[in-house]
Parts: sequence; structure tokens; C-alpha cells
Amino acid sequence: MPNELTLLIPYRQREKALSSFCEWLIYARNSEACPDVRILLIEGSPAPTEKVCAIAAKAGIEYYFVENEGVFHKTRLLNFGLKLVSSSYVLAYDVDLIPYRNSLLRHLHLTKSSPLFLVTGYRLMLDRASLIGSNLDEEIDRATIAPEDLPTALKKHLTSFEKFGVLPMFETKLLQQLGGWDENFSGWGGEDQDLIERYSSLGFTLCKVPELVYLHLHHDYELDWHSPEILTRNRSYYYGKNQSKYDGSDIRGSSSS
Repeated sequence: MPNELTLLIPYRQREKALSSFCEWLIYARNSEACPDVRILLIEGSPAPTEKVCAIAAKAGIEYYFVENEGVFHKTRLLNFGLKLVSSSYVLAYDVDLIPYRNSLLRHLHLTKSSPLFLVTGYRLMLDRASLIGSNLDEEIDRATIAPEDLPTALKKHLTSFEKFGVLPMFETKLLQQLGGWDENFSGWGGEDQDLIERYSSLGFTLCKVPELVYLHLHHDYELDWHSPEILTRNRSYYYGKNQSKYDGSDIRGSSSS
């Protein structure tokens, strides 16, 4: 019987985060806090990294390599992985996220039992790059709110109807029908919101669940995927694609006429 869930992890130079995630994965599988999940790590870099391949193999993670010079092309790696997925559900998973308690298991359960909703969670920001050997209950007490849940961002979501949630869990067949991620997004920013918008147009309502908590490991930003130029380009492209959502000509306009 195939796995119900596949995690796609686009990867470049996050060895501490990968080691922390693998430690959590081994522990969660032994404690039955993790669903029966297939995990694909897709490294995008000029050349494969032997150590990364070895770390992944030790945790039962499948390793793939896609040559990627220059700006980190996350969406291309995700679409490469999507072609390999045969499970019912799929997550685009960031390697710097650690599920708190049974969040991943519960995430799958809620998705399966909520066919009208696109189920997402929340993240809490840590000041550490690694959690190897850490007590997650102690770490969560020191965590801070993520930028997307601060008042200014929350107001934008509520008044402009922008959709954002941590780790939206998609039905694989529907995601494949949509063509996966828009590869015009490269580097960081916009590709996740864009896909949520397109997926929601199929009739799904975005649902952010407070019981689904993922701890975000601290890391520095590399200019090959998070420069001001990349952010501006991606955000401009996102808003251009979704202009009708923010200029009053979407459902708000039609309902008031």
C-alpha cells in the first residue's frame, strides 16, 4: 500500500536544519508521532553533496539532485519532486521546520476529514539553528510569533484577502492538474501564496489550525535566494497575477453590485 503523504523538501545548504529534522523524524517514527510518510529531499546546487546524501539516507529520506546554478530555484525543484509523487496528499516542506508534538500526524488527519478545506498551520520562530537533543516544550516557551501573524500582516490578510498558511497540505491529483508551482518564481517569496490562491479557486477554503505548530529554526539569508531584488521581483509578479483580488474587482465587487 502506498504512503498517504509525501513531503517534498527543496534543499540547499541547510545542514544543521537537516540534521535536526532527521533527529526529529527518527524519534517521531519510533514514538508513532509521525504518519507513514515518504520524504523526498531534492538538492539544488552546482554539484551533489555527499554528506547531505548520507544524512538523508540514515533517516530513510530519498535523495535527489537537480543542478541549480545561480539563484536557488525552489519551484523547479518542487515540480521535479511532484512528478515522483504517488501518495494521496503532498506537502512542500521546508527543512528548517520541526513539527511540534504530533502536528504532522494531526495535519494529515484533519486534511483527510475536511474535504472542503485547505488545511494549514502556524510557525513559531526560534533563535537557534539546531535542535539536536533539545526539549521542544522548553523551546516553544522561548519562541516568537512569525512575521505573517504580526498585526500589520494579519490586517493585510483580512482586508486584502491574501491567503497564507504554513504547510498547506494538497491533494496530489489536484495539484498535478494545476501544473504544480509556477516556475516564474525563483528564490524566496510569493510562490506559496500563488499556489494557495490557485488551489483555493478549485473550491477550497483556507483553514489555519492553531493546533498545528511548526518550530522554525533560525538561519541567515543568502543573497542567492533572498536579495531585495529577488523579493521585489517575486512580489511584483505575484501581485500582477492576482491583481483582481486587491483592486476591488473580485468577489467583493460582484457581491456588492
